[in-house]
Amino acid sequence: MTLLPTLLLSLSSLIDPTQLANLVELDSKTRAVSEIVVESTVCIEIGVDFREGHGSGTIIGEDGLILTAGHVGERAGLDCQVTLADGRQLEAVTLGQIFLTAIHREIDFDIGLVQLLDPPDDLTVANIAPADSVERSEWVVAAGWVANPPKTGERAPVRIGRVQERVGPRFRLDAPFNGGDSGGGLFDLDGRLVGVISACGGFPNINFATPIDLYELTKPFMLAGNTYSDPMPELEMMIDDAYQRLSVAEVQKSERGYRQTIARMDRMTSDPMWKNTPHGWFHAACGHGRFAQYALGVGDLGLMDTEIDAAWTRLDRAIKLGWWDIEHLRNDSDLNALREMTPERWATLMERVPDMPNWRSWIQFDRSFSRGRKRTASVDVEHLSRSLREGVLKIADQRTTISLGTLVEDSLVLTKASRLPLSQPLRAIDYQDREYDLTLVYEDPKVDLAVFDLGENDLTPMRFQTDRTPELGEVLLCVNAPGKAVLSARSAEGTPDSGDPESPFLGVQMNRFEQDPVGVTIASIIPEGAAAAAGLRAGDRIIEVEGTVVEGSLREVLEQFRVGDHVQLSIVRDEDDMSLMVRLGRRPEYADGLPKPFGNEIVEVNERRTGFGPAIRHDALLGPREVGSPLVDLNGRVIGLQIAHADRSTNWALPASTLRSVLSQVPRRTPQSPSGQRVVIPLD
Repeated sequence: MTLLPTLLLSLSSLIDPTQLANLVELDSKTRAVSEIVVESTVCIEIGVDFREGHGSGTIIGEDGLILTAGHVGERAGLDCQVTLADGRQLEAVTLGQIFLTAIHREIDFDIGLVQLLDPPDDLTVANIAPADSVERSEWVVAAGWVANPPKTGERAPVRIGRVQERVGPRFRLDAPFNGGDSGGGLFDLDGRLVGVISACGGFPNINFATPIDLYELTKPFMLAGNTYSDPMPELEMMIDDAYQRLSVAEVQKSERGYRQTIARMDRMTSDPMWKNTPHGWFHAACGHGRFAQYALGVGDLGLMDTEIDAAWTRLDRAIKLGWWDIEHLRNDSDLNALREMTPERWATLMERVPDMPNWRSWIQFDRSFSRGRKRTASVDVEHLSRSLREGVLKIADQRTTISLGTLVEDSLVLTKASRLPLSQPLRAIDYQDREYDLTLVYEDPKVDLAVFDLGENDLTPMRFQTDRTPELGEVLLCVNAPGKAVLSARSAEGTPDSGDPESPFLGVQMNRFEQDPVGVTIASIIPEGAAAAAGLRAGDRIIEVEGTVVEGSLREVLEQFRVGDHVQLSIVRDEDDMSLMVRLGRRPEYADGLPKPFGNEIVEVNERRTGFGPAIRHDALLGPREVGSPLVDLNGRVIGLQIAHADRSTNWALPASTLRSVLSQVPRRTPQSPSGQRVVIPLD
């Protein structure tokens, strides 16, 4: 059985980080659980051609019943495509969904069901844990399809962390989730399903899940196809805007304003995105009801009757589609005209509407618990090897730390090239705060790696004692400070490709009416782009990029470079020939075509985060400044080097084999002897 688990042991999750035995024991349990839970984890794609979005789910029945999040399923009766762990794609349909997040009413429910239409007889079914089985600080394993639907042969990544607290129907966890995880399963260390992934928090270590208790309470309603949900954010904004327009029409006593607004509300009910949701229909009924009250007030009884009929048509449709807020239905003043002018029909409606379940019984505040543990600052790894203290350096300019560096082969330091500033002296700072001037001796743009010479030193360098690829789910240590580390683990089989390189971005807009066949003229400079930082101006004419003549398309010339590369531009400014050095950047978030970092925008990522070739994927809680740090196993052997923090749940590390290959290209030098004296070598 092939397994692709992604494990995260977050800083705040350690029982006792100084005891290696605890880590080994935990690792054995999470590996065993991962092999079980990944087989029951599926990818769910919904929408036209199944391209509108995807989420995750867990198979909970041999009949093909799948548990997911309510905001993934959205409503009953939607066609969807389910991808099993072995890659088979099956047709399915959504059943009942519950997605209620009115926090002010103590509602926060997110759970739903999906049914396979023709389930095979070899499904792997998850075991469901008893209610109230999760305790404070308990370890759990989360499985979900992060970021993208699966490719052939892939299985869902998993992460581990601990339950920090429970507030009613919601767990808070410290394992990082991301888009696509929604609806995935949360499992205890016995492999039992204890929750459903529901939401990402503001930071990678703040995330939420729905306890499995809620499934047992809501199961009858969901199996019956009932949907209790809030409107999607886009629809909610449209509804709010419509009510504001109605209020203006009411103040101005404008029949035209009423007609225009209810026409907008009616368009919500015909929009393909919303026509099968009850919210648009219910609020359209309210709009017509308010217009009927206006007509009654001005004495236009014919208009009143027309609007009451229109309101009833829309209200009946809303009820049929599953309008769940019966309290709102009974008390909304916009429906007073229906209650007063058609009392018998209103009474009949009240008799036939389904009773809303007692959702307050779902909250279960008696099962809540708060956080009761302190965050762990770091993991002490100095006992594994002296080099884990002495071989990790800070790389800094004259003002601040830029990245980390790993000392190898006596005096060579490896770090991420695209993090480094252009033409500025750099220094390394060791564990005793001693400073060393650095000189660049080699750079490999394909893997974004820079090699510096530290000069004479008395530090213990890292040694590549093995080229082995870590096993799936193997616990690893990312040494992000001298003698200290965060914990992570393998996320994919072997060394998967780290993605296609992003196209570099100069940050200029060109003159569209160019006539000269050689060179391009800058029409404007994009703020905070690479061109602005290098001092380019509107009106400058770019003739060459690194010796390549620009003939027609600047973009085609730039395609041969990567984000973070330093390139020499030959330009003409006011008839004067000039040369400028530019560090190519990443297309800003507001520019079209950018593959944005997946997940919450508050998470910082590296500018160059893809295109390193085969790499180790792991999920440590790191930041973009911690690139250049060594990745080691529990025996202290260096197996890789952190090269990019790509999104809130993904890091890439270059494997030891790649590092060996780069080092073999460094010009041969006379080996340095350890010395207490420092040799200062200025940066070229």
